[in-house]
Amino acid sequence: MSLFRRPISPTELIYFPMRDMAPPFLMQLAVEGAGTIDPEQLRKAVAIAAEAIPGARLVRDGKYWVDSGVAPAVRVIDHALQYEALEADPVLTSPIGPTPESTVEVLLLTAAPTTLVFRVFHGVMDGMGMIMWATDVLRVLRGQEPLGAADPIADAELVRKVGAPGRPTLMLPRFRSAVGHGRQDPGAHRHLLRTRTIHATGPGALMRVAALLADEGGPRSRIMIPVDIRRHDPELRSTGNLALPLFLDVRPGMDWKQLNEIKKAGLRENRELNQMDNGGLKYLPPAAGRGLLRTLNVLGARYGRNLASATVSHMGRYDLDELAIPGFAPTAIRVLPQHSVAMPLLFGMTEGGGRTELTVSARSGRGIPERLDALLDRIVRTLETELTPADPARK
Repeated sequence: MSLFRRPISPTELIYFPMRDMAPPFLMQLAVEGAGTIDPEQLRKAVAIAAEAIPGARLVRDGKYWVDSGVAPAVRVIDHALQYEALEADPVLTSPIGPTPESTVEVLLLTAAPTTLVFRVFHGVMDGMGMIMWATDVLRVLRGQEPLGAADPIADAELVRKVGAPGRPTLMLPRFRSAVGHGRQDPGAHRHLLRTRTIHATGPGALMRVAALLADEGGPRSRIMIPVDIRRHDPELRSTGNLALPLFLDVRPGMDWKQLNEIKKAGLRENRELNQMDNGGLKYLPPAAGRGLLRTLNVLGARYGRNLASATVSHMGRYDLDELAIPGFAPTAIRVLPQHSVAMPLLFGMTEGGGRTELTVSARSGRGIPERLDALLDRIVRTLETELTPADPARK
């Protein structure tokens, strides 16, 4: 066992109650492909990659994350993802295992198409940390050495090192969602998880989606863009939570280029570093924090009042051929966002094979499923019109 140990950051502490309030509260990365993967080779690769990335083996010890020395479990299941309504997929919605203390696991779904699913509790990794972990497992399966990520650092420590230039953004529940709101009926899904394939790629995809959300979101929308703060220390190798929000307050009619200029200005000024102490949740006792989260959910679902209108994340562009392993050729890579009680929409995007994969977690309610489908259809139409069409000759 390594001596890896780091404090649980204030951001990560906020995520603990979410496991009960928006289960299973996991980020999930689905790598779909043609061919097969040997389960024992996968287990060996997961163990080797986890030795180089102790963030994949963490368990809680009071105020700290510590390396358990136990590789993440690999579950082999005869199952294909139910893409039409992922919120009802019995595998994606199952708890992480094998014990309640587990924070990372890997699924091998053997029904066609073969799919690897990397499942991560957001309390131990951010989205890019999950990508680092998953791609290292694939590297090992190709016979390469893992790149590794053994720095015991998360957001709070890096922000202390770099310094925050200004004040946190004032957070008040006054922003509308692009899909409106609706009372949550007992017995109905409290969250939706939907995906779309956009047969085009190109610059500005994230900002084009943000502009569409602003058009649908009322007089003013607040779009949250997670920023990977590893950019402030390029030598840093950590899978910990190192994403902080950049808030864009936008109006209908603003085009994606205007939004992109606002984003670039925020990045130049390092505004995301100001948000480390945002929201005040970290100062509340656990019971009070849960109460505030429940209140935020009610304000959003019943009255359409949210701290932000949506989160939109771009999780990278991938050469699918470079991700291939012997016997298995990836055909799509999708990031599946965790559910949230405090945010009405969380979008995750990836690009590869000439296509853009878009997945969204949405707070559900009366009328939301139909409005969400209509919004996603508009996003697909717009991006396929504005971006470069997929080359039929490419995989």
